[in-house]
Amino acid sequence: MFIYNYVLSDKSEMYYHFDQIFHKESICFLDIETTGLNKNKSHIYLVGLLSFDPISSHWNITQYFAEGLGEEEKILKYTNESISKFKTLITFNGESFDIPFINHRMSKYSIKSNMDNLSSFDIYKQIKKDSLFLNLENYKLKTIEKSLGIHREDPFSGKECIDLYYKYQKSKKKCILDVILKHNYDDLYYLIDVLNIFDLILEAKRLHIIRNEDKIEVEIENMYSDGDMFNIVCKTSKADNIAYFGSFFNIRWEDRSLFINFEHNMGLITPTKKCAFVDVSSWGLEDKIKDKSDYLTPENIILLKVEDKYELDNIKKIMKELISIA
Repeated sequence: MFIYNYVLSDKSEMYYHFDQIFHKESICFLDIETTGLNKNKSHIYLVGLLSFDPISSHWNITQYFAEGLGEEEKILKYTNESISKFKTLITFNGESFDIPFINHRMSKYSIKSNMDNLSSFDIYKQIKKDSLFLNLENYKLKTIEKSLGIHREDPFSGKECIDLYYKYQKSKKKCILDVILKHNYDDLYYLIDVLNIFDLILEAKRLHIIRNEDKIEVEIENMYSDGDMFNIVCKTSKADNIAYFGSFFNIRWEDRSLFINFEHNMGLITPTKKCAFVDVSSWGLEDKIKDKSDYLTPENIILLKVEDKYELDNIKKIMKELISIA
């Protein structure tokens, strides 16, 4: 078994609002490499941990690497001991893969897992919850990294690393080992930067309005169509009590919860793409609300959604105008 330690002198800050939620010293990022997806038959051959050292004020990566499959138990014991001093595990899709895989493999060796004593923050799960505010092709780690301007040097996937691991077992070539370690290292190294995605989500969800000379922050929590009605659910930074039922929209503002709904239409924006839209000429607001999407639309047509992509700039502008009327 090999143990590798790296000090990340260029990573000193956390992104998003994690410092307000977690103490850096109490969290640990985790990523594993396995010989397959079947936790009954496959083995864990590499565990990577990223944690903060309060003494040096630097992030550190530790990797436990099994030179052969017979060393799986050993790297699991080291991992189990290492995570015991933390309170929260941060992973990417770890609640579906890494954590249950580790627990199952530990049970095989009668190791009492410390995973149960830690809370979990799964970046992938949190992003999926707010997927309507992101316009990504998919939610794979490398896709998210690319959207944030993160470009890795590592060209390999976890699946490709399995073949490399078996090649390494036969050849023991350092160049192959370095590639495997680099893949796991990069997964961990960039997870801190991936947290930036939550800043983008918050920015996409939020807008500010002026009401009775007060600046109020409105955060969209959900949007959905129900028949011919388009519904927006929000929370606000200031409590209010409004019930407005107009000819083309309704608003209910109860304490810090805000509900907006209005009629909308469905159609085609291209011969193959479905869209949801409103005709603001029927509202008398065609001079105040303009379509900001990338599509060419008549002046009175404002797109709300094209296929699965919400047109958030348009939706926010509509919200501001409707709230000002209520």
